[in-house]
Amino acid sequence: MALHVINKTDATLWQLLQSAIHPKDAVLLIEDAVYVALPTYPLTPGLYALLPQLPCHVLAEDLAARGISAKIRPEFASVSYREFVALCLLHDKVVNWQ
Repeated sequence: MALHVINKTDATLWQLLQSAIHPKDAVLLIEDAVYVALPTYPLTPGLYALLPQLPCHVLAEDLAARGISAKIRPEFASVSYREFVALCLLHDKVVNWQ
């Protein structure tokens, strides 16, 4: 069970993630990757299919810094830094995608 921490909106990165993710994994969006949580962000069909199956989190501080806290998709849960740490401890490994 891994926590995939993503900090960019790069399409190639998302394709790699789709092939590496497992059903018991979770995703955390940080930095500019928080834009992926917006309903207007064009998700690939594969990524859109993954969302309902995975716990998807977004760092609240990064949402607030970009003024988009109230605009995210319902599939994403906003988490604090404290919850970020708890997620890291909950999972067997943390994979940083850059």
